[in-house]
Amino acid sequence: MSEKDEFIKNNNDEKLQDKRFVDELKTSYLLYSMSVIVSRAIPDARDGLKPVQRRILYSMSELGLKHNSSFKKSARIVGEVMGKYHPHGDSSIYEALVRMAQPFSMRYPLVDGQGNFGSIDRDPAAAMRYTEARMPEAGEYMLKDIEKNTVDFVDNFDGSLKQPSVLPTRLPNLLMNGVSGIAVGMATNIPPHNLNELVEGFKHLIKNPDCTIDEINKFIKGPDFPTGGIIVDGERINEMYKKGRGKVTIRSKYEIIENKKGTAIVVTEIPYGVSKVDIIEQIVQYAIRKKEAKKESGIRDVRDESDKQGMRIVIELKRNANIKKLINDLLKYTSMQSSFSVQMNVINNEKPALMNLKELMNAFIEHRINVITRRTEFDLIKAKKRAHIVEGVIKAIQGIDTVIDIIRNAEDPILELQETINVSEEQSKAITEMKLISLSKLETTKLTDELKDLNVKIDDCNNILNNENKKLEIVSEELDEIKTKFGDDRRTEIMKYSSDLKKAEELIVDEDIIVILTKWGYLKAIPANEYKVQGRGGKGVKGLKIAESDNIIETLYTNRLSKLMFITSAGKAYQMPAYEIDMSQKTTKGKHIANYLGLTDGETIKTMIAVSLDGDYDKNVMIFTKLGKVKKTSLRDFANARTTGVRAINLNESDCVVDALLVYNTPSEDVLIITKKGMALRFEDSQVRTMGRGAAGVNSIKLKKNDEVINAVKISEDKKLIILTKFGYGKRTQFSNYRTQTRGGLGLKTVRDISKIGEIVSAIAVDDSEDIICFTKLGKAIRVSVSQITVLKRVTQGVITVRLSDNDEVVGSIVVKEEEEDSSN
Repeated sequence: MSEKDEFIKNNNDEKLQDKRFVDELKTSYLLYSMSVIVSRAIPDARDGLKPVQRRILYSMSELGLKHNSSFKKSARIVGEVMGKYHPHGDSSIYEALVRMAQPFSMRYPLVDGQGNFGSIDRDPAAAMRYTEARMPEAGEYMLKDIEKNTVDFVDNFDGSLKQPSVLPTRLPNLLMNGVSGIAVGMATNIPPHNLNELVEGFKHLIKNPDCTIDEINKFIKGPDFPTGGIIVDGERINEMYKKGRGKVTIRSKYEIIENKKGTAIVVTEIPYGVSKVDIIEQIVQYAIRKKEAKKESGIRDVRDESDKQGMRIVIELKRNANIKKLINDLLKYTSMQSSFSVQMNVINNEKPALMNLKELMNAFIEHRINVITRRTEFDLIKAKKRAHIVEGVIKAIQGIDTVIDIIRNAEDPILELQETINVSEEQSKAITEMKLISLSKLETTKLTDELKDLNVKIDDCNNILNNENKKLEIVSEELDEIKTKFGDDRRTEIMKYSSDLKKAEELIVDEDIIVILTKWGYLKAIPANEYKVQGRGGKGVKGLKIAESDNIIETLYTNRLSKLMFITSAGKAYQMPAYEIDMSQKTTKGKHIANYLGLTDGETIKTMIAVSLDGDYDKNVMIFTKLGKVKKTSLRDFANARTTGVRAINLNESDCVVDALLVYNTPSEDVLIITKKGMALRFEDSQVRTMGRGAAGVNSIKLKKNDEVINAVKISEDKKLIILTKFGYGKRTQFSNYRTQTRGGLGLKTVRDISKIGEIVSAIAVDDSEDIICFTKLGKAIRVSVSQITVLKRVTQGVITVRLSDNDEVVGSIVVKEEEEDSSN
């Protein structure tokens, strides 16, 4: 062989050795990974348990740790599991036991722990020598009927004992509690669900095996985490269930509160798997980063006020905080919002598989049918054996003298009895072991009754075994039982984004409402029919629960399907649907405006406009300021206004918006401006040209010293003007008493003797069929029929409309339709 041939041969041998080594590596690694997947990290599709969890529950059952027994040291349980079934170290076993006992980790805990089992702050559990455990009743339902040969048993690690390959669980534990695990080249992460919803979903699938996942979703709404929170992208859930993988976003539950100390964000629920301490640390780090960047975070203090009543993280805010932006930043930069990745990998038929929701449910139903079949076969064999023995004993009693003689004298009484009274060997043995007392008449009757019961049971068992529908009925009945025992309300709220907005509007029941805003920024919507008509001069009823130093500043009569436009002191416009405001009772405080709108530093709401979705966007909005400026802008320019706001008017520092009106493009309409000191000016709106959103406007009225604009109303000759003063005086006046003038003049006097009746606080246009509701600083409200208020000339002081308590004063009024009163009576 030449040197060249020898080189080629040696080179090929080396390649062959390399190939064999690679193949061996692949094979060995695959075997190792499969061992980890099947034997440690991935749950079985039937009982939803990893091997260590299954061995813990089985060992606790063997130790007799039922829900009504005494607790035993966790170290005893861990030792039992490790010594008999799970030789992988005590720490892994104890960690699994601790997690099964934590109510913030398991939606329905399978271990009842006593002692320190850790906290949601990631505090570790105490050492296992200090803690104790037993099974709760739910844990017992995981093992129910295991003694009836319902599942296969396999050898333990050394072949000395047998352990169950799966538990005969009645609980759909895989979906009920979820599971997470990391194997080699594979991971699983299945979220927990609400048991009540699961039961209804399973029952629907049992009745309709060909149903789609879309139909199942009507019952199983989505994950239900033990820590609550809000799933904000619920539209992803259906696709996640279809594919067996996906992701949902969980947001903390919080509310914005206002008190004498200021504004605060209170977090009451956090995403699943997130530490409360981590969230607090992240908020602090966010504030530090802002400070280092010489930017204002808006956070004054963060503290943990959680106790036995529940979670409570309080974020106190500075007075100039931009609440909307701060919340967005916290959701973005902290774990107040986090995602949960779903990967439904399980062991199915001893092989790893990615399964969708319906496949997982079918795996559990098949398991339950198999358990019921094996349990019934066990009961049938037991009943048949007992019936056979009882038949033999009854035969023996019928020939008792012969039986006694054989037992006394025969060399082999068992064989002799078989031949003489025609019984089997088992029956013969039972007869020879009988006590004489069982030969009495009473015992004979009991045996006969027992045989009848056994025959009934045998028929029932045969009926179940020969009828698949009967097995499914039993599955449904047992699901109803666990729902009654362990079911509870959903904890995690599910919401969808804009894809569901139209549907939400369609589901809203339209009704007339009164929207009320207070000085401290509390906003609420009240059904209009809660305010009943009273006589003129009445003291009114409690109109709104407010704090001592708070008072009502804005009121608006509209309906739930309208859109609300808020114009602020800073000259910005915000919009939101009226139905998004929480409906409240008169005696509740409402929610702070920061829950709805992203107001900036020092910005306050000055006026609210109800915009009808049918046609109002063809109108113009006229904006009036305190110092007498007016501007007119097409409402379409505000069509894209959101809760973050857009510029509505350019103001100087000392001015602010006080009112706004909707007017048509054509024909021209007359408007009337009323000032605090009792002046009024009527002019055509055509005297104000249409301007862009950023314009500053033009002069509407020339104000005297210390005077300011209070309201502006549209002129309608079939209506009248009602004026209300701070001290409760009111009057109606014909609009014809106010002649049309040129914009920018001083106007006409509209009341006299301001010092006696108080400054004007409200001016509105009404017709005789309407009512008004007057609101006072201390939260009183009185509804008065317009017809009860006297019609007077322009320069008069009016009559007492509201009798006020000490230190109270009228702050505003709204007009409502008379028919609302009829519906409330």
